[in-house]
Amino acid sequence: MMRFILLTCLMVLGISFTIRAQEVTVKGTVTDEKNLPIPGVSISVSNLPGLGAITDGEGKYSIKMPAYQTLVFSYVGYEKKEVLVKEQRVVNVTLKESDASVLNEVVVTATGAEKR
Repeated sequence: MMRFILLTCLMVLGISFTIRAQEVTVKGTVTDEKNLPIPGVSISVSNLPGLGAITDGEGKYSIKMPAYQTLVFSYVGYEKKEVLVKEQRVVNVTLKESDASVLNEVVVTATGAEKR
């Protein structure tokens, strides 16, 4: 009888870990503030090196990942964005242009450098 109870408890624990660690496929589109798709955005799963994806020419992506993990969206010239994925299967993201990416044009003249 004790063995039966112990086996039952172990089975319940095993099932709960299996449900928690199941993989899900998350899809979505990455756009900028003007609602234009951004191709080539790097998408990675936080704390899981080697697991990631890149958006296609239309800004769309698909990634298979464990549930309850954080997706990290990054692209040169834009602020990095992190999204916690729980039960959702579609995650659309809008990236904001980074203030650091705004370049001031500099012209070199005979009298020195000037901002244009």
